[in-house]
Amino acid sequence: MKRMFTLAALLFSLPVFVDAQSTQVGVSTGVTSSDMYGEVGGNKVAGDKRLGYAFGMFINVPIKKTAISFLPSINYVQKGNTQVKDNNRDQWTALRYAELHANFVYNTNGSKGNNFFIGGGPFFGANLPSAFVSKTIVRDPTKSDYWLRTETNVNIGNKANSHYQFGDYGMNVLMGYRLKCGWGLSFNYSAGLRNTKPLATGDDYINNHVMGLNLSYLVKNK
Repeated sequence: MKRMFTLAALLFSLPVFVDAQSTQVGVSTGVTSSDMYGEVGGNKVAGDKRLGYAFGMFINVPIKKTAISFLPSINYVQKGNTQVKDNNRDQWTALRYAELHANFVYNTNGSKGNNFFIGGGPFFGANLPSAFVSKTIVRDPTKSDYWLRTETNVNIGNKANSHYQFGDYGMNVLMGYRLKCGWGLSFNYSAGLRNTKPLATGDDYINNHVMGLNLSYLVKNK
């Protein structure tokens, strides 16, 4: 109950600190490089980085009389890793999340209207339908080779038949550069703190880590 009152107090006091008239809305899209780290049964989680993509919307909320902005965003993010990749087979875990990022960034606010920014904050994610994906090359002498793709659903939960626990959370850091016209380019790194291993015992754990390169556009206020 005490935490609820504290959160409510922070939310109600927010308008006192922010410059609502300068608030701007933006959109972003980009590529991700994800991997999974951990240990299960004394063995390290196997796999390599996997490329994916992300997109979302964000709000830039300047805090009064400072160079700091509150930069919350909601994003679709692909996570997971690659288990096998060679000339005959490509096999990977495709985890998909809807994520809320609550970043605070410091802005240089250059004299020409361009801006370098750096900051970070927590993120919270909810699972979207995910899959174990496999592509195997089929060689047929009567026609051209082709890739056969199969998918198996990922079971989310904390039961004996679950593959990963629901949700993800952790810390995100970002830095970027925005032009006066509104276009910007940024890099972010999200380190998951949530142990996604179901029914984890002993030192078992699995964490998600994601790097992203994002192109964004901040809509100008009239």
